[in-house]
Amino acid sequence: MSATGPGVDTHEMVLIHRVLRRELGQLSRLFRSAANDRARSKVVGAHAREMLDFLHTHHTGEDELLFPLLRERAPLDPELMDRMDAQHAQVDHAVAAIGAELPAWTAGADAAASERMADLVEAMMPTLIAHLAEEEHKLLPIVSVTVTQKEWDALGKHGMNAIPLKRRLVMLGHITEEADDAERLRFLHVVPAPARLAYNLIGRRQFTRETAKIRG
Repeated sequence: MSATGPGVDTHEMVLIHRVLRRELGQLSRLFRSAANDRARSKVVGAHAREMLDFLHTHHTGEDELLFPLLRERAPLDPELMDRMDAQHAQVDHAVAAIGAELPAWTAGADAAASERMADLVEAMMPTLIAHLAEEEHKLLPIVSVTVTQKEWDALGKHGMNAIPLKRRLVMLGHITEEADDAERLRFLHVVPAPARLAYNLIGRRQFTRETAKIRG
């Protein structure tokens, strides 16, 4: 794969999308499960905050580092890109609304707030799911022959830098959870060797314990 010319492997974004579908798709159930349970709302609230931040970082990376390159270089359908932008805006609006409720709910587990946030998630998910699917089927094939490896790596670095250092091993667990053996090897190949070792020794068990507690 060239370090300076087109021809990038975009499959890692498919793995990121799986995390978003799976973890955000569970939030409505998790919010309702923690109503009036302050111990559980602290666990669910921390997870929700992490995943909402993960989604926000994913979108800002695309808005700032990917979509402008595609508009500049590729013969894109203007309606497709307008739709991508509109979907980002719609999802980001829902994320902001959930985020505004989240701190007080995490501390207090108010049942009415549980329901409001669950409703916001359920209203958001169809748009998010449609957006991710269209991105995979229509944009990633264009990205793979339009964006350089250096530019693609910058997008990945943007996402990684937004994850606190102490949370990166757990996030590796989320990213590889639904991957098959080939996908897992393919993704972990680009992870630095010390991080791979730390994940195998510590991160996998940490991820398993944490997700069992979150999912109930």
